[in-house]
Amino acid sequence: MTRRTTSAIAAATMVSALLLTGCGTQDALVGLRPAPAEKSVSAPLGDEGAADIAARVLAQAEAPVEGDAKKAAAARAAFLAGDALTVANAKAARAGAPAATPDLAVAPKPTIVAQSQGRAWPRAIVASTLDEATNTQMLHVLVSEKPDQPFKIASSVPMFAGASLPAVAPENAGSPMVKVTDGEGLPATPEALVTAYAAALAFPKPKATKAVSVDNPFANSLKTTAAAQAKALGKLGTLTQVHTPELKNAVSFRLADGGVVTFGLMKRTDTLAVTKAAKELVLPAEYAKLTGKKKVTKSLTLNNLETFVMVIPPTGQASVIGGAELLVSGKGL
Repeated sequence: MTRRTTSAIAAATMVSALLLTGCGTQDALVGLRPAPAEKSVSAPLGDEGAADIAARVLAQAEAPVEGDAKKAAAARAAFLAGDALTVANAKAARAGAPAATPDLAVAPKPTIVAQSQGRAWPRAIVASTLDEATNTQMLHVLVSEKPDQPFKIASSVPMFAGASLPAVAPENAGSPMVKVTDGEGLPATPEALVTAYAAALAFPKPKATKAVSVDNPFANSLKTTAAAQAKALGKLGTLTQVHTPELKNAVSFRLADGGVVTFGLMKRTDTLAVTKAAKELVLPAEYAKLTGKKKVTKSLTLNNLETFVMVIPPTGQASVIGGAELLVSGKGL
């Protein structure tokens, strides 16, 4: 086997985009509750009204858009915000097509999981939908920033198989929104826990943490795949993975038990550095198209977006119950 062939095989084992999905029925999602008999005094809307809003926005965001990239970008911004808009724009840019939105697994009518508390703005709705074709449970956060601004989808994350969301609020009560820098009643702030989680996912030198569990499908898949890639590369290259929290658009809610659930985003950078033992690495078709290069002699960098849902209890370990990744760009040298 030639060195060039060996390099090509090694490069072909590089990370590809995954979609980590959760399975189960709507009834299996812990924290869902029936609509109250009368309008809640603590939440801005009744569950029925919130469900109508969520259904309308999700359906509009999922609708196909015809026209050029500028028109499609405007359509995305009309119904998406925050992390959801970041992911959708990145997905459209990579595809090179004016797709309006990501796949949202829209159900005929979403189930309302929670609403923000009080009459002030911003206001938020957490809704769940089930993609019956794939049995994937999705969690969506919709936010209205000001009285004159409509609700937009700020985050859409698939749950892991078997995962559950604890009750977000008592029946007939809204859920207080929490800043990621607020650690009141928690082992640490959401920001600190997400940072610890990101460091624990690093490769090849993860930073161990007892604050957040890394035993979930997303983390386990990353660890297994990275180890396999490093082994396949051997002396031809070195692989590093760095996860960076991007929490400026994160949305958090207080749980019924005093804990917090946080919807957020991380960026991951995968870097393959070519060693002197390899004259070049021939890239598989996917990465050749992404980078515009058929081979690299110095390095290959892949940029990914990672959505997640983290549950932080009042005591004990935080855990991630849902997430997905999207390969958005790359550069070869």
